[in-house]
Order: sequence, then structure tokens, then C-alpha cells
Amino acid sequence: MDIRKTGVFVIILFWSAILSAQYAVEIKKKELRNPDNSEGLSEAWKHVQEGNKFFDQGIGSLNLARDHYLFAYSYNPDNAELDYRIGLCYLFSDDKMKAVDYLLKAYEIKELVSPDIQLMIGKAYHQVMEFDLARQFYSEYRQKLGSQLDAFNEIDEVDKLIIECANGKTLTQEPKRVIIQNLGSAVNSQYDDYNPKFAYNDSALYFTSRRPEGKRPKRNELDYKYYESIFSSTNTGKSFSPARSMGKPFNFKGNVAIVGVSPDGASVFIYLGEEDGGDIQQVNYLVEKGKWKKPKSLAKSIGSEALETSAVLLPGGNEIYFVSSREEGSNGGKDIYSVKMNSKGKWDKPRNLGSLINSRYDEEGIFISTDGNTMYFASKGHNSMGGFDIFKTEKNEHGSWGTPVNLGYPINTPDDEVFYITDMSGVYGYFSTIREGGLGGRDIYKVIELGSEKELLTLTKEKLIAGTDYPERNPFLTYPELVSIDTTLMLSGRVRDTIGGRDTVVMAALSFMDPSTGEVVARAMTGTDGLYRARLKEPKIYGLEINATGYLYYLDIIDLSALNPDEPAEKDFFLQRIEVGTKVVLENIYFETGKSVLTPNSYQALNQVARFLENNESVRLEISGHTDNTGSLRVNTNLSQARAKAVVDYLVGQGIESGRLEYKGYADSQPVADNSTPEGREMNRRVEFKVLSK
Repeated sequence: MDIRKTGVFVIILFWSAILSAQYAVEIKKKELRNPDNSEGLSEAWKHVQEGNKFFDQGIGSLNLARDHYLFAYSYNPDNAELDYRIGLCYLFSDDKMKAVDYLLKAYEIKELVSPDIQLMIGKAYHQVMEFDLARQFYSEYRQKLGSQLDAFNEIDEVDKLIIECANGKTLTQEPKRVIIQNLGSAVNSQYDDYNPKFAYNDSALYFTSRRPEGKRPKRNELDYKYYESIFSSTNTGKSFSPARSMGKPFNFKGNVAIVGVSPDGASVFIYLGEEDGGDIQQVNYLVEKGKWKKPKSLAKSIGSEALETSAVLLPGGNEIYFVSSREEGSNGGKDIYSVKMNSKGKWDKPRNLGSLINSRYDEEGIFISTDGNTMYFASKGHNSMGGFDIFKTEKNEHGSWGTPVNLGYPINTPDDEVFYITDMSGVYGYFSTIREGGLGGRDIYKVIELGSEKELLTLTKEKLIAGTDYPERNPFLTYPELVSIDTTLMLSGRVRDTIGGRDTVVMAALSFMDPSTGEVVARAMTGTDGLYRARLKEPKIYGLEINATGYLYYLDIIDLSALNPDEPAEKDFFLQRIEVGTKVVLENIYFETGKSVLTPNSYQALNQVARFLENNESVRLEISGHTDNTGSLRVNTNLSQARAKAVVDYLVGQGIESGRLEYKGYADSQPVADNSTPEGREMNRRVEFKVLSK
């Protein structure tokens, strides 16, 4: 590995996600032959060879490899080696649930298809939070390794994965009361976007992106993704402007990543992958000239032949925290160090923060609050539930850091969550991860804590419009958001089109919820045949949410309490297509009393509308506000229009183009119920949308 071409994100995630080359099993032409269709072998084999080329290039091209492999799969779906490679492509890119299906099929066809097949199935189950099944396959693989001395490191890795599953079960049993919002297409792209850092006074958001930059963008040979570059997005207070490249002196040839900003905003720390094997450099702002100077190295005591990938200058400017892979004083992996400036203005020797903070595994992405008393960082150790989890530690009265606390689920998942920061107020958090419904690759998300005194949104029986979290070409599922799964009941069936009839099936995503809490307990997704399979904890009443591109959003209560848990059960569901003129009442939209100010309780429902628009790019909507007949017509008209506009402004802030949205206030001119009763007036006070075009 040429470390000089390595980016900070590749360093952080490369070894946790890279495929084991020795286990990349070979697909043989003679074994690919389908006895029922020998004529298609030549074309299928061409696609296998093309898929192999992309597969060998790395993580960034696995989706391209998968497309070719799937063509060969349509010719012969019963080749274990082909199924195994397709499963790996899904596992190390996007759809982990699909990874489970293909890897299990490979295992069923040929139990010894690959020496690591049980490990990979375990990882796939781990990613979708089937922790018990993941532990089962991890344990089988661990038993196969036995006590081989030459497999000591691998045995240690599997033991850690089993512990992570136990951590995951514990953490998901008490999910945190938070709202997690994607920052939208103004900031995020279809490529990896991560490591957010606020400029001075939160005026702008700096971040690193793997999107193509420049006229002839080049790819990193290690993972075949585009090189890292630094981008900036202006923070208006309500939304972020479309991101733009920072240009020189920040971006150069090769990998450049943002790693920190000084409290006064006058210095920006960047990672240069071409410098001494990957080091942090400082870019200072010249006030008198109104421009940024060229990057310069940090203190000699900070730089080393090892990797330095994250840095924070503490308030006061006389202490720096940074992450390094140096061996001296290390607890193992990359650790967090601090270095102080002495009375002579020189930096002392760095000090490892110790085993309470640094685990034997990697730490990364440090951030310290403006008062210097709270530190956030990512770690693969401590009680991580998989990959990097985000932790928080606070200084005690003696000035020492306390025991790190996992931020919990759903902020943390079995995937990698890194680079957690807060705004100046400390109210909102921001971090980088992969979530279903994202724009592609890793995105930057905003975290809003609800607090224990607020109620989570309740389930309704309405059928609303919200679209799907899964793009039509490549349905995308990383993991459930609030899941605690115990496999005791298998439910299957098909999702169908009510207009097309029983022979027309729909590709859709299903979420089964506990109606008393709104917590998602299982997720499933249909294939091209419309068939879904869901593992449910027990026969009882569930809430069901179904999303599909171009169809009405389905949310209803289903009673499965009469089913026999010892026998598979079948149940079909029917969705209604979106048509021009369709009107839908938006449930769970709340405003401050008598005002047009949205409350945070509205964000989840509005995010569903945003996702629908993102996945149905030609659809245009009219957002309309409605009131009951109390009060004057002038006041009601103004209020209903202002509330409709507030909804449009929120959607635009989530990255929806303003040209796709119109707003109008109808006051009490379009009642849906009798205004003479309190119940009727409540129904008439609503926000709707109408499909203008599709």
C-alpha cells in the first residue's frame, strides 16, 4: 500500500471494510454453465470477467462489479462462487439485507464455498442488527479456527465481533430520543461526504468529500474512489448553501481532508496524504491581505513518520489534541494525544491520554466543546456495537477526562459513525455515517435531542405519501433504525399494485413497528418478484409502514395475533399509485400556537415527504394550509398560507428544489369535516399536498 496516496478516510475505514483477498473465491467458467441454457454461457462469462475487473479495483467499484455479476446470475442463479461474490459486493457497499440473502444462498449450495463464508454471513447479519444470528455464525467460524497459532489475530477479531453483538443488543434496548436529519443535497452528494467542521461563529460548514473535483478528477488506487477534497457550505442559520470546493491553498493533487478549525477560525488544520506518509498541516488566515497562506507543518513534536489524522486546538491556543498511529506510548492502533505549549512558546513532548480514553483499537475524529470540558471521539473499542462508535467524555473537578460513554442507538449502529461535532450552542450535533435514505455513500447528518420530557411521534392509521428510502435502480438498506429482533415468526407475502391487479408486483420497503411505542422491530424488502420475508418477535398487533417509489405511502395496523408461530404465515399488501391531483393530509405536522413556526415534532413526517421527492425527481407538489372557520377570513388566510410556506421552506432546506414546490393558504374554504364539532374543526386544521405533475 502506497501510504503517500492514502486519504484520511481511507486510513480510518480501509482495514475495517476491505475484502480479504485470499478469500476472493474464483468463479470458473465450466461451473457457471447452466445445463438448461448452454447458449447463454458466453455472454454470462463476459460479464463475470468484467465484474472481476471492478471487484479487484476496490470498494469504490463494487457496485459496478455487482451489476455485471447480477447479469451472470440471471443466467445461472445456482453458482455458489457467483452468489458469494454478489453477497460481498452488497456487504461492502450498500444493501446489507441483500448481502444476507446471497451469502446464505452460496452457503446452502456449497458449504465450503469460501473459508470465511460463516464470517461474512455473520458480518451481514451484524450489519442489519440480527445480533443473535450474527453471533451464531461468528461462533461457528470461531470454532472452525480452533486454537491455531497462525490464526491468533483472526481469532481475536472474531471474539471482538461477538462482543460487539452483545453490546448492540444492550444499546438497542434503550434507544436515545433523538431526531437524525440528513443535511440534504446542498451539502451531501452521491459520493462519500464526511468530517464536518464549523468555521468561526458557525458561519460555514467545512467538510471532506470524495466527489469528483476539477476537470480531470482521479481515483485513489486503493479503493477506486475519487481523491479527497475539501468543500465549504455557507450556514444561513436555517439551511446550508450549495457546497463549493475550497480551492487553493486547501485542495491539491492527491488526498486533502479537513481535520480541524481553531476556536478563532484563523487557522484550519488539513490532512495531506502526500506529506511524510500522511500528516496534519496548518493553514493560517492573513487578515491584512484577506487570504489564506500556504499550508505549513505543525510542531515537530506533533509530526512523525506515523499517521496523524485529526487535530483540535483547545480554547486559549496553548494545547492541541491530535490522533496518531505512532508506537511510542501507544495502547494499540491509533490513539489520542495531547501536547502543551511551554512558557517559552515551544510545544512539549506529546502525551498519550491513557487507557481510560484510548482502547487497544483505533480512536479517531476528536472534537472538544467551546468550553474545553467535553470531548467527543470515535472508537472501535470500549463498548462499540460495531466499527467506529461515537463516545463522549467530560472533565471532572480535577481536570481529568472521565470514562467515555457511548452516545447510544440510533446515533451509533454496527456501521461506522465518525466525526461528531456540535454547533457553538452545543444544542445540535453533526456526524458522518451511512443511513438508509441517504444520498449515496457516507453523508453528514444533524442530531436533535428530544429530551426525556418530550413524546416521540405516535403511529397513525392514515395512508400518507412519503416515498421510499430505496432508489429504484439499486434498493438501498444499511440497517434498521430502531430494531430489536428475536426470530420466532416468519411472515412472507407480496406487495402488489391495486390498479394493476394481483399479477402486478411492487418493489417496496416494509417496516414493522410496535404500535405502543412506534419502535421499528423488523424491516424487510421485496425483490423484483414483489416477495418479502420478515422475521417478527411474536404473533401480535404491529404497525406497518410500506414505502415504494411512485406509490402512496402506506401506514396501517395489522393484527397477526392469531397466527401460529410454528408455521410460516403469508399476507399480501396493496399500494395505490401516485396520480396527478392526488391529495394527501400530512399527519404529525405541528406549529407553535397561532403561529407558522414548525415544532421539532414535525421533522420526521416532513423528512418522509422530502425522501419521497428525492426518489421521485419529476414530481411537483402544491403544499396547502387549511384552518377551521373560527376567526376572521383575513387572519385565517394569512396563517394558512404562512404555514404552507413554512413547510415548503423546510423541504427546500432539506435539498428539495424550490421549483418543485408551490404553496397556498385556503383558510376554511375546503373543509373535510363539520366545523360545528371540536373533532371536525381539528380535522379541518391541517396541511395537505396535492400532486401537480409526476
